Amino acid sequence: MEITVAGTGTASLRPERATVHLSAGYEGPDPQTPLTRTTDLVRRLSEEIARLEATRPNPTTWSAVLPIRTLSWRPYSDKGNLTPLVYAASAQVQVKFRDFGALARFVDAWGGEEGVTIRSVEWALTEATRQEQERRVLTQAVGQARSRAQVIAAAADAGDLRFLEVADPGLLGGERPGAPHPLAMSARPAAAAAMSGGGPLELAPEDIEVSAVVHARFTTAPEAG
Repeated sequence: MEITVAGTGTASLRPERATVHLSAGYEGPDPQTPLTRTTDLVRRLSEEIARLEATRPNPTTWSAVLPIRTLSWRPYSDKGNLTPLVYAASAQVQVKFRDFGALARFVDAWGGEEGVTIRSVEWALTEATRQEQERRVLTQAVGQARSRAQVIAAAADAGDLRFLEVADPGLLGGERPGAPHPLAMSARPAAAAAMSGGGPLELAPEDIEVSAVVHARFTTAPEAG
């Protein structure tokens, strides 16, 4: 007798890293003013990031300030007519924090700055934690698959189990490809709300979920007697 089952494993963990994504830039009716103002804003942002990196202990682990980009376009008026050209300059900035208190202060300080838009905060685990948890949930998924098969075998009086195959979804013999990825990690965006008294923003991240799915096939030995 053959038994084919699926096993799953999950773990929920608090984030260990947070990357803030922001854009810095201005618009205007001439090409030079937005570029000049954006250049000054990006310079001040870069100086603040350098100051953070020089702090001991360093609250950040990585940062990137991308080159300034310029563009122009003609907006349409409410009546559908083309209006004069609008010029814009902007740069994308990313900073990864290990200290979430420093992150909140950074977002609070720069989120209210003219020309700065906080796009999102991306929550993550460290690479070492992610790998450790992936091994753990994968082991849990295989163990659950075995337990499910044992229950089925006992109910059918089918005897002892022996593994024939264990694989990621879609890779077991006879299965069709296209199943979900066997290992997954997800985190919901943070909810940011201003604290009373004009203090720093309170960032409330959801736990990060690490999950794994395996498919397994077993054979059973008939009961003796």
